[in-house]
Amino acid sequence: MNAKSGKDQPAYPIGSVDKALRLVVLVSENPAGIRIGDAATALGVAPSTAHRLLQMLVHRGFARQDAETKMYHPGDTLDRLSDQRERARQAALPVLEELVREFGETVHLGILEGTSALTIASVESPQMLRVGNREGHAQPAVRSGMGRVLLSSSDPATLQPLLEAEGLDAKQFASRLEALRDEGYLVQHGEVEEGVSTVAVPVAAESGAVAFAIGVTYP
Repeated sequence: MNAKSGKDQPAYPIGSVDKALRLVVLVSENPAGIRIGDAATALGVAPSTAHRLLQMLVHRGFARQDAETKMYHPGDTLDRLSDQRERARQAALPVLEELVREFGETVHLGILEGTSALTIASVESPQMLRVGNREGHAQPAVRSGMGRVLLSSSDPATLQPLLEAEGLDAKQFASRLEALRDEGYLVQHGEVEEGVSTVAVPVAAESGAVAFAIGVTYP
């Protein structure tokens, strides 16, 4: 925290903002917790000032206070900001909600986790007959629509053992990925869940590799 304290100072520093930001860093770097006295010493302020700053961090979710020890620990907001998966999930939810309004079907966001396609966000369709929320649910990537999209930038040699394990034909799988590259989307019918179809599209990272997949699922 102190490495940059004397470098690159802004032309018009705001002391209260600087103290609050330094306190956020202090809390984040001490998951075992800090006390008001620790914060006061680190910031060079009175304990009453440190207490007010810590209470504001608690109010905004950057810290939480243990009711028994009275120590302050990193809060949910810090956890969310440091978790790339959660940041992606929060950023994607408005997009998924818009797609549900457009198509009237349940929409998911998926990532590749090992050999599985993991759904990290779902927004359900309002229709009575619909595919349910699949958040936290993993499927074999080579069989699911989103999984195939997520595997589309993988080396074919790494896919071969996965296909063999699931009893899938490599040439047929390759043709599906070729169709994805040509058309921009991929369709899967009932290969993971009977009676459930998916239209999936890739979401690329800055490198061009597929980082996420969005799937519209429907009966």
